[in-house]
Amino acid sequence: MKAKDIWNNFDNFLYQYRYYIGGGLIIIILAGLGVLGYGKYYQDIKNTKTQELANLKAENDSLRVQLSSQAQQQVAGASISTSENQSGKININTADAAELDKIPNIGPTRAADIIFYRESKGGFKTIEEMKNIKGIGDKTFESMKDLITVGE
Repeated sequence: MKAKDIWNNFDNFLYQYRYYIGGGLIIIILAGLGVLGYGKYYQDIKNTKTQELANLKAENDSLRVQLSSQAQQQVAGASISTSENQSGKININTADAAELDKIPNIGPTRAADIIFYRESKGGFKTIEEMKNIKGIGDKTFESMKDLITVGE
C-alpha cells in the first residue's frame, strides 16, 4: 500500500465516522466542563464555610470582650467600699476587676472569669474555690493564697 492510499483510507474513515467522532469530542469537552464546575462549586462551599467560621470566631471574641467589660462594670458598681480589709488581703467576693488584676497571675480575662464564677455561684465560700477558675491550678493558687480572702 502506498502512502496516498493510506491517506485516502483515513479520509474515508473520518468521513464515514465523522458524527461519532464529533459526538465523542463533544462528550469529552462536556465532561471536562462538568469536572471544572464541580470543583468550583465545592471550592465555593469550602470558602463560604471558612468565612462563616471566621465570622463566628470574630463574633465570639467580640462577645467575650463585651461580657468581660460588662462584668467589670457590674462588679465595680456593686462592690463594697473597699475590697481590701485591714490585713491588706484582697476580698475575692467584693473586689472589682482592677483589684483582682493586682493578684499575681490574674489578668483582665481571669478577673472577668472570677467575677462571673462568684456571681453564678453566689460568692466564694473558701479561697480554695479559686482552683475552680480555668487557668488557676495548684501552683498559681499557692502564689496568691496569702494575698486573698473571702471575707469574714
